[in-house]
Amino acid sequence: MSRPDKQLIDQELFEKLLPLASSSARGRTNHNFHELEEPYQRFLNVLTKDTYVQAHRHRNPPKPETFLVLKGRLGFVLFEEDGTVREKHLLSSEGPVYGIDISPGVYHTLVCLSETCICFEGKSGPYDPKTDKEFAAWAPPENSDGKTEYLDFLRSLF
Repeated sequence: MSRPDKQLIDQELFEKLLPLASSSARGRTNHNFHELEEPYQRFLNVLTKDTYVQAHRHRNPPKPETFLVLKGRLGFVLFEEDGTVREKHLLSSEGPVYGIDISPGVYHTLVCLSETCICFEGKSGPYDPKTDKEFAAWAPPENSDGKTEYLDFLRSLF
């Protein structure tokens, strides 16, 4: 598959992606700059306020991950193995903290704190849906009834 030799990350792209995230059943959308088999995955993650991301880690294969907030605010939470909150960080396009880089195997999640938030993410590839994420058993799955209460708890951290 052929792709352009460049893609601008600009307001026009944001305006194209925000309605897709808003109309998505999951309240978010990704815009990949990479092909799934590439060794470096680069994409925009466009989030809406009510999206829920189940805590997960990238352990096998080990994948570090970088998040940079380009527009909006989000809370980023790191967990211990048992689900205890280890750290929380407010990331914002206004600063003073704009992003985070995490090591492989660290349980994490994020919560959108503005109406919408656009992040640039980078992580090792290639993407394989069977091995990309290890979901935390202590965090409610995306399709569960408990996700709303857990999302409220995550928001309360900020």
